[in-house]
Amino acid sequence: MADEANNTQTETKQQTVAEGMDSRRIFPNVNEATQYLMASAGRFSDFADIPVAMPGIVKDENGDPLVNEDGSPQTDPEMYNDSVDVMVALLKKQGAGVKAIVAAPVPKISALLESESGRAWAEKILHKEINHVAVRHLRDAEDPLSFVDQIPTTLEGYITSERASGGIMETFDALYKGIDDVLKGKIPAWAKRRFIKSELKKALESKGYAQEFYADLEDYKGRSLFESALDLGINAAKRKGLDPTIFERWKSTRNAKTYNPAEDEDEDELDLDSLATQLIADEGEAAPAGESTEDVEATDEAETPADTEATA
Repeated sequence: MADEANNTQTETKQQTVAEGMDSRRIFPNVNEATQYLMASAGRFSDFADIPVAMPGIVKDENGDPLVNEDGSPQTDPEMYNDSVDVMVALLKKQGAGVKAIVAAPVPKISALLESESGRAWAEKILHKEINHVAVRHLRDAEDPLSFVDQIPTTLEGYITSERASGGIMETFDALYKGIDDVLKGKIPAWAKRRFIKSELKKALESKGYAQEFYADLEDYKGRSLFESALDLGINAAKRKGLDPTIFERWKSTRNAKTYNPAEDEDEDELDLDSLATQLIADEGEAAPAGESTEDVEATDEAETPADTEATA
């Protein structure tokens, strides 16, 4: 009974492809790639339910794949040669999980660089990635000039920059929700605001912005709750072993950040009678004789391809 319970527990804990399989791996030859696929088939519970898209599999006259003695598929030697690596990657669709496992020959980096057209193609991609790395820390900042020192300026700076990491912003990303939750639990005025991440960031970064939109919190019983939030962030970051730089920087510079709203454009005085007349006229045009407005709207929704694609 104990063994049976242990086996059941092991089966329950077996991971799915989406949970445990690497999003992408590169192998130096097809043999190592197929051995990885075979090992994954036994490791992940739903592997057999996911199609494997792999070109170059040799098949018999009936269209069935031929296999080697170890059970791996036979592959075309002309396709899987010494000039290629073999990529195994997951093809995912948001909200739909893993659509397929793709195994395919890909050019070796050395082969790309030896080809004039291959080198040009690689340089184009690298230049785009270099651009991303250079501006990564400026992209979401209200004041990009405050993050100029985060732009890499050396070879080492670029090659050690981790895309998965948010740099000094990573700490804010990790802690902002906790900071918001703590203040919501202690201060009703804060809780009423229901801050989203981007709004909280703007108010922490700029005193002028906070005074314009959240004056009651910027001056709450003689103190700024946003200053308190920054202190809380600094303290929590240090305790968790995170870099507190982003909170320290905002605290030292936010008082100098002003907010200059665009001047409101002059608006004509509203004539409600004219607006009502226009509304009735518009409804009359939208609903042909014999059809109600509701019928027209329902038909439009059902026959709009763009809406169907967006929903899908």
